[in-house]
Amino acid sequence: MSKQKKSKKRVNWGRALKNNGYMLGLIWKSDPGTVIITFIATVFSAVQSFLLGTYMFQYALNALQENEKIESILITLAIMLGFSLFSMVFNRISSAYMELRTPKIEAYIQSYLQKKASAVELACFESPDFFDTYVKATGEATGRAFAVLNNLMDVIWIVINVASVGTLIATIHPVFLVFAFLPLICTLAVGRRRNRIKYSYDMANREVNRKKDYVRRTFYLADFSKEMRLTDMWRVMFRGMSDSVAQLKGIAKKYGYKMMWFAYLFDFVFDILVYSGSIILAAFMTLFKKTMLIGDCFVIINSISNIASSINYAGNVFLRLDENSLYVDNLKAFLEYEIKIPEDESAPDAPRMETLSLKNVSFSYTEQGEQVLSDVNLTFKAGERIAIVGHNGAGKSTLIKLLLRFYDPTEGEILLNGESIKNYRLSSYRGLYGTVFQDYRLFAVSVAENVMLRGNLNEGDMETVKAALESSGIAEKVSGLERGAETVVTKEFDKNGAVFSGGEAQKISIARIFAGSSEIVILDEPTSALDPIAEQKMYQNMFAACEGKTVIFISHRLSCAAAADRIYMFENGRIAEQGRHSELLKRGGKYADMWHKQADSYSKYA
Repeated sequence: MSKQKKSKKRVNWGRALKNNGYMLGLIWKSDPGTVIITFIATVFSAVQSFLLGTYMFQYALNALQENEKIESILITLAIMLGFSLFSMVFNRISSAYMELRTPKIEAYIQSYLQKKASAVELACFESPDFFDTYVKATGEATGRAFAVLNNLMDVIWIVINVASVGTLIATIHPVFLVFAFLPLICTLAVGRRRNRIKYSYDMANREVNRKKDYVRRTFYLADFSKEMRLTDMWRVMFRGMSDSVAQLKGIAKKYGYKMMWFAYLFDFVFDILVYSGSIILAAFMTLFKKTMLIGDCFVIINSISNIASSINYAGNVFLRLDENSLYVDNLKAFLEYEIKIPEDESAPDAPRMETLSLKNVSFSYTEQGEQVLSDVNLTFKAGERIAIVGHNGAGKSTLIKLLLRFYDPTEGEILLNGESIKNYRLSSYRGLYGTVFQDYRLFAVSVAENVMLRGNLNEGDMETVKAALESSGIAEKVSGLERGAETVVTKEFDKNGAVFSGGEAQKISIARIFAGSSEIVILDEPTSALDPIAEQKMYQNMFAACEGKTVIFISHRLSCAAAADRIYMFENGRIAEQGRHSELLKRGGKYADMWHKQADSYSKYA
């Protein structure tokens, strides 16, 4: 951390230019025309600004004072006005083009980020630091890309403007260039410090605002509505909002006065020293010393503040390039993150499953963390029904994450047909599985798309959806909706959307299994929101639909485990017992104890 802070004291222009070029490259890849047209429009605008804002008036006034022919003056002015009119029209066309192309560029950049987000391993999203980097990257990406484009175009505009106006002023009297460069000297002297303070202010605000926005959501999202009304949790959240506001005030107090004094300093240099000083000197040379023509005096009065602003802005633009670079670092940290479990397109597809084995598998979530699984050895055979049981924290869900290759084992290996699963193309291997998680999610799309987990559904797909909803026991509810399976889930984006209860939503998630054609079906507490009768019926339907498939299911309710071909009971990350239901009951071990306790708890209320 200390090294990072130390490096931020000095602008690394090589890194800044490289990072800005990186962002410009993203726009170029998405739409080269935007860069080209913006460049042409910038050149035209800079020339137009010089002609209309400076040269035309100097020429006209001096020409009249020196008695040039009026016809010659009018022709020259007409040419200047004609070019300016053409430039204005082209700039309008450029603006319209940008409006049309902006959504395409934004879609390209966001899809680039989203593809990366979908490829990184699950561990990244369980890491607060990485997740924070991702949020900052996605929040800034599109806006920062256009900021880079605009800043680079500003550099081009300033170079043309300063070169043309500066040359004109130098021919009148070089001393006025000193006034023009005063703001730049000020910017170079203290602008870098101001930029760092602004960056620190923005980053501190961003982190606090994330907490504040979370608290705000708890007051209006349905997920929190019951607890917020039945408990004092709203007081905790309200305190969280108050704390966030207090933190924001503290941040404003810490950085606000510093930014205010910087603003006063720049206003003094620009308004007092540059603008007023140059006007007084130009008026003196024109009215008293008679060494300056009226047109030249007009150029000084009209242009000195303009060129000073341009030169000063140039300093700000270069500092903005550095500011952009700081934000781009977040983006690159995310996009250039080396994926630990990559998609290797050259790897072979996974074959049909015959056996799936864990060999001496151990796993911990962090390098120094406690082992969640320890020396696990087991083998699943094609077509088997396997139950994974055990108390909370026994390692059951972690086992599923390893099978799906969300993580790789810390020790040992997982084998498909005797071959390491790392040797197969990741998407092909995961394609073997159909999964329903305990913490399932429904998306704000149609019921049918939630079942099929893809879009562009055809008539055949809708028949599959209908059958899957029937098997999961939610068909009657869905068919009663105005648009049936085409109804959007939730009312977040559609006022006519459907809101389902926990049990109904879980049945829709289970319907995904009935609609799929995966060889291996994993059910991680898939019926936790269902009552025992609905759960038993659901398992009967799933076992019937998964005939011939390998089914691995996790459940705390051991009644469903009785139908398994083999049961693995986990305890403290190890296999405590394994066997068929009847065998485990006869042994009278941990499984039998857990079974009897559950059975007794039901019989007490019979």
